[in-house]
Amino acid sequence: MKKYFNTFVKTFFFTSLPMILLALIIYRRLNINLGYIRITLGTILISIFISIAISVFKSDKGKGYINAILGYIIIIPALFVFRYIFGTYVFKTVWLIYILIAVIGIIYGIALLVASKKYKSEVNELNRLLIDKDDNHLEE
Repeated sequence: MKKYFNTFVKTFFFTSLPMILLALIIYRRLNINLGYIRITLGTILISIFISIAISVFKSDKGKGYINAILGYIIIIPALFVFRYIFGTYVFKTVWLIYILIAVIGIIYGIALLVASKKYKSEVNELNRLLIDKDDNHLEE
């Protein structure tokens, strides 16, 4: 729970900065005040979803690609919250958000596969070294 709370606090901090900046830009350009409470509550909800997704992404249990898929499914409600907060003020169409998330998901999936293959090769190399060390130790 302590790890999750730490992740949530970091996520909230790094999510609130762009949200407030975006609200300020909307206020300056369109003269529309979105309200601080609306943005703060939306940021808290988005941070909760992102923190849960990060926890799933980092989980050692299960397969890496399944965790990645579950993480992206968990992030989907955050998109709806983001759309509710900013709506058409930021995006002319809502599909731009989904396309952006899909592109980010593909990039993250590729990075996850590369990291997973590297991790597996390192584990295999370390296991081989341990077996070699045990064989040398038994021969003595």
